[in-house]
This record gives sequence, structure tokens and C-alpha cells, in this order.
Amino acid sequence: MAITLPTVENCGFCEYIAGTRECAFIRRGPLISSIVNRTQYERGGLLIIPNRHLPTILELSQDILAAIGVESQILSRALVQGFGATGVNIFPNNGIDANQHFPHYHMHVVPRYSGSDPTRIYLHTQFEPISMPEQRVLAKEIIDAVA
Repeated sequence: MAITLPTVENCGFCEYIAGTRECAFIRRGPLISSIVNRTQYERGGLLIIPNRHLPTILELSQDILAAIGVESQILSRALVQGFGATGVNIFPNNGIDANQHFPHYHMHVVPRYSGSDPTRIYLHTQFEPISMPEQRVLAKEIIDAVA
């Protein structure tokens, strides 16, 4: 048995890392990067991705997994302190049967606010992507909240 991965022509996350596709970076490190999620389930939603193409959690080294964990904590604090989030969902999807749409591991960090529906499961197809200028504004706000 193996995890069944979605099939895409080009990996958008690899293109972000290579600089051939536009995104709003929050932070870039030697192992991982964080970016604004163009699909804003809640204001301030972001993604943490390995800088190398690694499809699921099964391929992550302990160093990359640890870096993702630390980054999710740093950015969660920023969302609580800088955005007023009263909760945070942190989750990956691994495989088609777990709702993974892109075959590059990514951790969602979604701030939740008073009045958010804690039982709602988000699907990227339910939301329109926000514009690059809006992504850049959010990235700057999150960067400022990390400082």
C-alpha cells in the first residue's frame, strides 16, 4: 500500500521556491518557507512548505519536520498576537484520500476568530483566490507580527 498522490503537470510549490511563479513569502529558511495561502479560509491563512519537492509526511526528514513544527508555532503566535486570532488550526493533508490537491507537502496554518465555525472543513474549491497585492499586504502584516 502507498499514499495515492494527486497528479499535476507542474508543481506550483516548487515554482514558488524557484521564483518562477509569483507568491507572497512570509519567511524563507534553508529547509522550509512560509507563504500566504492564496485561498484565505480565514484572514491570515498561510502555508509552510519544504524547499525541496517532498510529496507527503512520509518523505520528510526529521530536520524538515522539526523546522515545520517550529515555524508553525512562530507563525501561530504572530496570528494570535498580531491578528487577534482566538484559535489556530494546523494541519497537512497527505494523499488524495486525505484531501491533498498538490503533490508537495504543505502545512496549513489557519487562524480562527470569535464566531468562526470550529467544525467547518475547508476545501480550496470553495474559495476564490485573493489577488497578489492582497497576498503581499497579508505577508507584510504577518511579518510585522512575527517581529
